[in-house]
Amino acid sequence: MQDLLAKYGKVAPLLSQEQDAFTGLSTRKRSFDAGTNLVCGELDDPDQLYIVEKGRLFASTELANGERAITRLYFAGDIVGTANIPFEHATQTITVNASAELYIFPRKNLIDTFTNMPRVAAIFYTFAAMENAILNDRLVSIGRTRGKARLASLILEIEARRNLLLDPARERIDLGLTQAEIGDAIGLTEVQVSRLFRQFIEDGIVERRHGQTKILDRGRLSKIGQFTDRYDDLDLDWFEDA
Repeated sequence: MQDLLAKYGKVAPLLSQEQDAFTGLSTRKRSFDAGTNLVCGELDDPDQLYIVEKGRLFASTELANGERAITRLYFAGDIVGTANIPFEHATQTITVNASAELYIFPRKNLIDTFTNMPRVAAIFYTFAAMENAILNDRLVSIGRTRGKARLASLILEIEARRNLLLDPARERIDLGLTQAEIGDAIGLTEVQVSRLFRQFIEDGIVERRHGQTKILDRGRLSKIGQFTDRYDDLDLDWFEDA
């Protein structure tokens, strides 16, 4: 739970009772292997939510042509499944893509927490809105930019997510996705993703070694990706008097 408290504490310092409210959402923790589907689109009841203690997950939607679109990425400290909260059936498949430890709780547990602690509800809403903004940025990128811009933007998005909890000075990034999964996230084929990585490497923009990525020329990568760091763009003034 410490990663969740650290992440949410970046919006506003959490009071002790607010920390207790977050940690009290769940008392059950389970481990899941990579490749496990927690919910499978409309097949599953979306009642369960998950807090990521360790590992990586993503949300995806199967398209009519049999392809897959990865829509959200989940890291340690994230609450998974919030997009499914209002619906009778899950709208997305949630997949574990790196072995994970997850706290599990029913969505109804949010009701008392939000009723008794409006600041917790506001912090929760802030991160949900930010996730939607990131998804919107990626959709615009897919619809309006070339492949190089899409890949550049995704690399920077993952780095920004990592830097919420880890030391930004750590140079190498574990993208946590295969090249096929990266393609599913930005609307490209695995072959196209591989070719773009080679171009970035040849141009001295990134370095790839042992499955990890190092950004060598952040200015060029940011310019190519037309990237906005939504985590750095937060306006938190409205929390000051809360």
